[in-house]
Amino acid sequence: MKYYYNDYLVELSTKFLTRLNDIKADYNFDYGDEFEIAICEILRTFLPTKFGICRGFVVSRNGEKFGDDIVIYDQLNFPTLKTNSRYDFSRKENVPIEAVYAYIEAKYTLESENFNKSLLQLSNVKKLCLSREKTDIYQVDPCIGTYRDRGNIVESLPKFRNPILGIILSRYCVGVNNKKTENTEEIKQFLKSKYDNIPDNNTAPELVIAGKDNLLTVGYKKENESVPTLFYPDNGLWIGYENLIKVDLVYGIFLSHLMASLNWIRLGQLPWIDMLNEAKLE
Repeated sequence: MKYYYNDYLVELSTKFLTRLNDIKADYNFDYGDEFEIAICEILRTFLPTKFGICRGFVVSRNGEKFGDDIVIYDQLNFPTLKTNSRYDFSRKENVPIEAVYAYIEAKYTLESENFNKSLLQLSNVKKLCLSREKTDIYQVDPCIGTYRDRGNIVESLPKFRNPILGIILSRYCVGVNNKKTENTEEIKQFLKSKYDNIPDNNTAPELVIAGKDNLLTVGYKKENESVPTLFYPDNGLWIGYENLIKVDLVYGIFLSHLMASLNWIRLGQLPWIDMLNEAKLE
């Protein structure tokens, strides 16, 4: 089967895996930090420069914070307190929730314990970011206009323009015996065994990448037809996950899903005026 642009997604997936294998020579992937740094380096070569990438936490205006892995944010308009180089991902940063596009839990080998931990951390991050002021579906200027629930203008897309994308990403995965494997059917059964652990709400991940050939992707069912979506659906229809095997294509799906979601998201404004006034009045 041919995909768009002369098998562009296949080539993306191959290049992602090749780059991971190249970086592995420089890092000990038995440790979580090194794998996270490697993913940051790969994403930095792929994503346009308007998207910042760091390791760290998302933070609300009252100081509440969650996370610990990879944050993608708007670096053109929302600075972090980053003091190291843009290409140095060794330090963890605090990113205001208004600046966050996506959060990625990166695990070298996805297994039962860290899968559950990733679900919890990602759920907390999404819940905090979803507490930010919503951007209206028709709002162009982030400083002008307020959100109004207009329903699902497009059934498969959110009612507002600044959702957060949540992804769990791994290089390898285990089977139901919790031992690392590259057998796609064993991985599929492991993912199936974890369905009940996934939150039944919009704090759940949109995508779970379980090695180079397996994934879970969210969507909804309408008239017995499964419809995949970029974000966790909010249209009131039955929501579930597809457990797919896509040999040598999964990382290309991950990158294209990420870019499509980033293109949809229109962030609001950071409360600079509120911060300024508070500082003046203290």
